[in-house]
Amino acid sequence: MSENVNIYFKCKGRVYTLMMKTSGENITLSMLVGRICTKLGIDESKVKLQLRYNAVLLGSTEEIYICDDEDVGVYISSGENNRRYVLYVEVITPPELPEQLSRVEVINKSSAGKNYEDEMRDNAAIVLCECEEQGTEPKEAIVEVDETQDAEIGSQDESMDIHDDRGDEYVEPPPVVEAGQFKKEWEDGIGLNLFQEFPSRAALQEVVDKGAFANSFGYVIKKSDKERYLLTCAKESCAWRIRASNIRNTSIYSIRKYNKMHTCTRISKSKTRMRKRKGTPELVAALLHDTFPGQMETPVPKVIMELVQTKLGVKISYSTAIRGKRQAICDLKGSAEDSYKDINCYLYMLKKVNEGTITYLKLDEEDKFQYLFIALGASIEGFQVMRKVIIVDATHLKNGYGGVLVFASAQDPNRHHYIIAVGVLDSENDASWGWFFEKLLTVVPDTPELVFMSDRNTSLIKGIRNVYSVAHHGYCVWHLSQNVKGHATNVNRDVVAWRFMELSRVYTMAEFEREYRIFKLRYPSAANYLEDTTVKEKWARCCFRGQRYNLDTSNCVESLNSVFLNARKYSLIPMLDAIMSKISVWFNEHRKEAASGSNENKLVPLVENYLHDLWVEAEKLKVTELNTFQLEYNVRGSEGKEYFVNLLLKTCSCKVFDIQKYPCVHALAGFIAFESDTTRTRSMEIHELVSKYYWAEMWALAYYRTIYLVPDKSQWDIPDEIKELKVLPLPRKKKKGRTKVLRFPSTGERRPKRQRTQNKRRPRQSLQ
Repeated sequence: MSENVNIYFKCKGRVYTLMMKTSGENITLSMLVGRICTKLGIDESKVKLQLRYNAVLLGSTEEIYICDDEDVGVYISSGENNRRYVLYVEVITPPELPEQLSRVEVINKSSAGKNYEDEMRDNAAIVLCECEEQGTEPKEAIVEVDETQDAEIGSQDESMDIHDDRGDEYVEPPPVVEAGQFKKEWEDGIGLNLFQEFPSRAALQEVVDKGAFANSFGYVIKKSDKERYLLTCAKESCAWRIRASNIRNTSIYSIRKYNKMHTCTRISKSKTRMRKRKGTPELVAALLHDTFPGQMETPVPKVIMELVQTKLGVKISYSTAIRGKRQAICDLKGSAEDSYKDINCYLYMLKKVNEGTITYLKLDEEDKFQYLFIALGASIEGFQVMRKVIIVDATHLKNGYGGVLVFASAQDPNRHHYIIAVGVLDSENDASWGWFFEKLLTVVPDTPELVFMSDRNTSLIKGIRNVYSVAHHGYCVWHLSQNVKGHATNVNRDVVAWRFMELSRVYTMAEFEREYRIFKLRYPSAANYLEDTTVKEKWARCCFRGQRYNLDTSNCVESLNSVFLNARKYSLIPMLDAIMSKISVWFNEHRKEAASGSNENKLVPLVENYLHDLWVEAEKLKVTELNTFQLEYNVRGSEGKEYFVNLLLKTCSCKVFDIQKYPCVHALAGFIAFESDTTRTRSMEIHELVSKYYWAEMWALAYYRTIYLVPDKSQWDIPDEIKELKVLPLPRKKKKGRTKVLRFPSTGERRPKRQRTQNKRRPRQSLQ
């Protein structure tokens, strides 16, 4: 609902009235000034208005000035009986003063509350001077004004025909000039010292550029060559200058002459002038180094844009913020070109600090980087006591040079990541995947026990088939479910994907055949796609010929892609450093966790907790469902462990014990029945029924070695023959538009916000 607000103001001896409609919004200072200028018939862009009022009803004896929107709100709400105080308006027209500056007389006292109308001559004007020292009041100066200027101002006022007949006789106020028009020496705020050295000319320019933005002055480069670097103020009459000289046979520049005092006028920090100044990626990087010293992880570009505007008063674009963020990382860890050049030295030091580490590097005909393979010695040795299931996947790099990052990872018995090998390839093709698996073969031999899990990338499948002819290969059922639901019609596709996942995880063959027939009847198009593109031995748990335990997806490696999401944006060596650092942290955490259990804990916490939860249910089954088992066991009269385990496998029709390699509820009930038999002559512990890969001592052996990080580059001790090896970077891939952070969803894939699952570590539970 709109409301009318009546305002009375007095300007140049005449009283005017305004009626403003609020329309539910507050009246701002810009709105009020605009209406007053319209009322007076003057151009708002060429004058400044000074607004004040005297709240005599409140007992105030001094005038109150209106400077912002809050002051306007207080003024509108003041007064009694909806009557507001008279607003005094003073029109300030800044004259051009370059020729009159020599006739300025400075008065070293404050002008607050003083009326110069009676004291000064008719042809004088008050000028406010900017005071450089903090905490001091602004000073005044008197400038003589020509009579022609008085005539122009008078004629302008006579042309105004909007006034009130009750006004007093017009009196010409003295013109006032804006602050900042007088020369006074002031310090640049950079804080350089004579003979101070900088690693490069660009480093010196970054420091000066940051100081120029922070202290509002411009500079120009007078000389810039291999020997000299001379900077002067943008105003020729100013004495500020910096002269730096190059130290011979180095890239270092040393300050030789430095005059930190400016004799020019400081540039105003108004929005109009600061908008013309442009930020650079180097300036953003310098600000990030000061705000987040030594940190690779810096805020997102949107936060950086606000930070630069707040601290330096400069607006930058989103792309400039991204480039500055990358430049800050390059300053800490070196550029991408340096990473490729030093990769041989880095691999030499990695093998030196981690015994048994295997690395391979392949270049093309032009000595450009092509493939890289790294397998840490601790991971190679620890995988010997792991379940022989390897998950392989690749993810794209975001460092501007393209390529993919490859992980070959296992899962320890407590379901933690266990990275065996890391690779960097130029792309996913037959040649690159074939090379990677050839190098992986030198670390992990080809055996019938070995199982690979991956998505259905054609080149990846071909590489496994050509190199690992004896090992088994299974498909990730989650990726396959996304493809299956994309071929379903006239149904809820998410339900189709869920039905397929449930079908693939059935343990018994009879149940699988029954559920598969139902699936084909309900979703014929999806079933046809399955039969045309794959075979059930690759995805069905009960049909799989190898031993893959609980692993039927590539989620283990997919989560690694998320863990190293930021590292994938780094150049080559910083990215490898981040990966090795995370692997080292995981090794230390899991080594401590494996050693925290007592001697009574024979199994890993995951299996112990699982058996603890089944114990009560198994005790109920001991009498009701295992009469056949007890009868056969008593007739045979054998107490051998191998016979007992085989008997349990034969008795357990659910096949969980056969696939997972730790007892199901039926096998656990059989063990309880065996323990309760008083006629037996040999005792058995429950961990003897579990696969050795779930034993706590085997779990501890996988993490007994420590992974060491590559030291700082200053501590490298590299042979000359390694230093002479040169690697050229791949050609940088230039893409138009804004940098994409998230990939495009694949076929049938959505990008909903997934709810975080509860994956908290449970304390060990006793089985008794």
